[in-house]
Amino acid sequence: MGWMLKLKALLHDPPYKAKVIQTHYSEAEELFKIIFPNDTLEDENVNKADRLASAQSRIIVKPQFQDKKKEKEFENASQVNYNECQFIDIFSERKEPIQSPNEEKVKELFEKLKNLTFSTPEERAKFIFLFLWRFYPEIFPEIEKHPADSRAPNHSIYDHLVQTSAIVSALPKSAFLLFTIGPVQSFISKARKTSDLWAGSYMLSYLIWNSMKPLVEKFGPDIIIFPNLLRQPLVDRWLYLEVFKNSPVVNLDESKFKEWFEKWLIYEKENKSDDEKDLAKELEEKLLIANLPNRFLAVIPFDKNKSEDCKNAFEKALKDISQKVYEKIKSYSSNSNLQNDIQNQLLNHFQVYWVIMPWVSNPPNDALNDYKELFSENEVYNTINEIVNHPYYKPANVGSAYSLLLELTEKLLGARKSVRDFEPLEQLGEKCHLCGEYEVLWLLSDTSKWKGNQKQKEEDWRNKSKIEENKQLWSNLSSIAKLKQDERLCGICLTKRLFPEIIKEELKLSNEIKFPSTSEMASIGEKRKLIEEIKKEFKNEFKAFCQKIKNKNQNLNLPSSISVPKLKNDILYEIDGQFLMKETYRVDYFEKEYGIKVNESDFQNILETLKKHSINPSKYYAILQADGDNMGRWLRGKFNPKIEDTIHQKVKDALIAYSEGEDREKLQKILCSKHPASPSIHQAFSRRLSTFALEHVRKIVEDDHYGKLVYAGGDDVLAFLPIEEVLNCAYNLQKTFKDVLSPNASMSAGILIVHHKYPLYLALEEVNNAEKRTKKHYGKNGFCLRFLSRSGEQRECGGNWKLVGFINELICKFKNEEISSRFPYDYFEIVEKLYDENEKGDKGKVKEILRSELKRVFFRKVEDKEKVKEFFEEVLKWFDELETYNFANLIIISRKISGEVKV
Repeated sequence: MGWMLKLKALLHDPPYKAKVIQTHYSEAEELFKIIFPNDTLEDENVNKADRLASAQSRIIVKPQFQDKKKEKEFENASQVNYNECQFIDIFSERKEPIQSPNEEKVKELFEKLKNLTFSTPEERAKFIFLFLWRFYPEIFPEIEKHPADSRAPNHSIYDHLVQTSAIVSALPKSAFLLFTIGPVQSFISKARKTSDLWAGSYMLSYLIWNSMKPLVEKFGPDIIIFPNLLRQPLVDRWLYLEVFKNSPVVNLDESKFKEWFEKWLIYEKENKSDDEKDLAKELEEKLLIANLPNRFLAVIPFDKNKSEDCKNAFEKALKDISQKVYEKIKSYSSNSNLQNDIQNQLLNHFQVYWVIMPWVSNPPNDALNDYKELFSENEVYNTINEIVNHPYYKPANVGSAYSLLLELTEKLLGARKSVRDFEPLEQLGEKCHLCGEYEVLWLLSDTSKWKGNQKQKEEDWRNKSKIEENKQLWSNLSSIAKLKQDERLCGICLTKRLFPEIIKEELKLSNEIKFPSTSEMASIGEKRKLIEEIKKEFKNEFKAFCQKIKNKNQNLNLPSSISVPKLKNDILYEIDGQFLMKETYRVDYFEKEYGIKVNESDFQNILETLKKHSINPSKYYAILQADGDNMGRWLRGKFNPKIEDTIHQKVKDALIAYSEGEDREKLQKILCSKHPASPSIHQAFSRRLSTFALEHVRKIVEDDHYGKLVYAGGDDVLAFLPIEEVLNCAYNLQKTFKDVLSPNASMSAGILIVHHKYPLYLALEEVNNAEKRTKKHYGKNGFCLRFLSRSGEQRECGGNWKLVGFINELICKFKNEEISSRFPYDYFEIVEKLYDENEKGDKGKVKEILRSELKRVFFRKVEDKEKVKEFFEEVLKWFDELETYNFANLIIISRKISGEVKV
């Protein structure tokens, strides 16, 4: 495979094809010859790739004709002229006016590309291919609404060109590679600090990018079908460093590219001015979003070695990370085998699975037969079978069986993952204080002597003096690894703890990666409420307290902290929220948490300041976990529109008019079938998920709602938020998700409100369970809200997204004391009594009694009944709609939230 061949595939149609349909071959040739005047576009491999790409996405059928004259009439009747063109958004089924790039501006761009100087034609072809792949839709956004085929205007010319260039890389024998790494949830959720959580999620995203990188470098980023790599920050960084930075781009003044390139130039500078840091901020923010999933689908040549290359690249990335971890801690250890210990734990923890599925035949009879044997004759099979028998482009080819081959590939991967690889790892020593799975790293002496010597290892782990010495080495390491007092970790958890610093150096970030603590998240409302004078007074007292600590503890400082990005300019930005809480100021707490010796007199002034100004932050914060509903079904095409809704009306009319009898019945059946999955659908779907994650999620969470984003992996979101913001944030995320993806898409969420001292890894389990509970109990397109009190009491409510507005109203009514704070508890007592006593009785009758009791207790302590009379109608509406305990818990949770809200 060569870059010249890929470029020819990308240019085999002009980006304004529909506008010049009669002369599009010569138009494409003209564009190509501007940059390669002594070559030609014509190539049989490109033609074959074009036919396969067309069959994958252009689902157009044709009647069976015996009469050539009638067939010619049909061809004429089904042709769509440019002035009749439209573009159909396959996710919303909206029909939009066609958009077309300006031909002269396209030619001007090619003239600019022609003037760039390269040492070889292949080098020129590589640069221009990657430039156009990345910037065609940036410079000419119209090509994403310019149909590849005016008869089936449901996918863009850009997607068709990219599919063709991807397939030509895989010829002569193409195959799918489906590659995945894990575990995911357990790796991410084993976290004590909020930064551990981000590190776990970002590390997976970083590792999957490194896994696919050998394929991208050899065949181009277009061969990755899912996730789509266009505009992915890590891919952009690779393009800048490996392709554009050392190319003659100084002569290319195309504005969109120039703006992108200059941002990266500034970003990569070692010493940036303040203005340059601001310019680079946007890139940095996007780079730090854990956006890539833990799997990818690629089209490659059928070659097992290619998957081994991905696996080796994954393992190399892990080894490189372990080396960097070792470099940071080696001066605190006498174990020369420590790097191997870290590396072995990491390699043992992760599993890699992959399958390769060749595109087995042309025409696709083998694919149809294999699918039928595994899945029987279902709707997808029957649709593809009929399409193969009625091809518009003859003869039919394996491209038509894309969705079948993909499902077979998924089936094979599932079978492979069910056969678990297991390599026993001796874990005789003290278990990691964080994950509890792997043994604590041994910093003392060389552990290579343990290999094959079980007895020696047991002796070392039983030797009290050696164990104490190992503890002391860990204590010395505590400031480097940001450890709690007496905290000791395994290689995996230590890697996550140090990963923010490692990736900062790798990505040349301007600032250290820090995350607000759970205590800080709980205090956001209080910080927003306090006036500037009080903040200044508190900050001065806190600085004096810190100076006392330094004097008494040999210049030892309290660990630094930050708040959420929205409070970047706040006076208290770098003072952790726990220091606004009077409960923090205990002698034993500073000793246990930080190993710092203090006296009560040291913090007396701070306590007096807190009391004088009634500074009392909430002790609760929120975790939001959300994901798109039915994402697997979306990718399998279960929500695709009918084929008849994805082709031009003129084509549909011609099909019906020129078919008859049994043939007409078959064609009508095809037209009423769902459009099969296709690479163009997958590419567009993945791009929309990336747009949601990279362009919207961080803004909604951090800029609009005072939160901190942990990850946004397409449809998956995890974020920390203050309790007063979490419901509205969740609501806005799901609304934007629908706006970006499709009106038919939906998102579900789990929301946990929890005490700031509750163990983070347990809180993550709770919010994960809440999200699952949403879909199983309350129904998709909704949320489950849990309130976990410090005492251990847990309450839960949930429902569809319309419920958010009602909960917000309730919170306001409680906050403003318009309704009694006792009302929820009094009502819940009645519910418990009646439902206990009538467990097998008439629930309808009980519901009526509860309705009457609800009215009685609601108005019992309300002074201005007329003022809340209208609101009570809203209360009754939700009482009637929700299950009894769900409603009772909802009003109690609303009351609890109102008591914690500070703004």
